[in-house]
Amino acid sequence: MPDSNAHPRRTWTVLFVATLAACSRGSAPSEVSSPPLGSPGATEAAASGAQASANAPPRRSARLDDPRWQRAMDDDPAGLQALADTLGAAGLVDALGDGGAITKTALLALPLADDADLALGVLGKRALAAADEERGPTLEALLGVAGRPATAREPLDPEGAAEAAAAVVTIATNTALPREHRALAVSAARALAEKKLVDPAKIPSDLDPP
Repeated sequence: MPDSNAHPRRTWTVLFVATLAACSRGSAPSEVSSPPLGSPGATEAAASGAQASANAPPRRSARLDDPRWQRAMDDDPAGLQALADTLGAAGLVDALGDGGAITKTALLALPLADDADLALGVLGKRALAAADEERGPTLEALLGVAGRPATAREPLDPEGAAEAAAAVVTIATNTALPREHRALAVSAARALAEKKLVDPAKIPSDLDPP
């Protein structure tokens, strides 16, 4: 037997939903809406957001409270090796964006990781984009990885290695860069040339002793 209350309940439900929708539409004008893309308001809002982000204090890395990182930051070779063994190249690369002491420590530990070759591509890109104060430590880490003895195993990241090779040749041939950075890039390029990743003819020799 049909429920005599079913129709009133359905009617009440429909009315409630319709009322809620009407209220939502009615309140819309009072809400703060984003200006259309491309409008002066949108441009000003984007500029304000970018400025606020630039002025925001740098976020403190949680890794600074990690005993493993603390030990490695004490210039303890065993601590650096332990960090490299524990995190591997992927974990150390992930920490490069933290900045400060964490980035410095990650760069020092990367050449010690068993799978350090995986970081070559990332290091090459960072070296190309880095400011002067960051380029040196990045190139030192890249040289440390590139100079590791060749192994019989298959390359872990051939494309990344090729990107690193192109990066160090580009830096080595850029006479506008600091001489010491070019010298690091030349050394890294020669280390990669021994692994058949760089054409020796492309490596500049103007920094060699007379």
